[in-house]
Amino acid sequence: MVKYVIKLEINGIEFKIQTLAGSEREAKDNAWEVIRNRTSFLSIQKDQKRELQSSFSSKLAQGIKSALLF
Repeated sequence: MVKYVIKLEINGIEFKIQTLAGSEREAKDNAWEVIRNRTSFLSIQKDQKRELQSSFSSKLAQGIKSALLF
């Protein structure tokens, strides 16, 4: 087993996940498991202001949210 540190960034905020794994693939799987099990939404509110064009980072964050909801 090797200790892996996986770094990810969402909307300019960097997160690190540390895990023990036998391979890089297992480390990625462990990271996704941590994200699925330890991520929660605090609130969801619709912004009454006009909707803005989505930036790349917001599209990426939305993609991650969608992946977590499967």
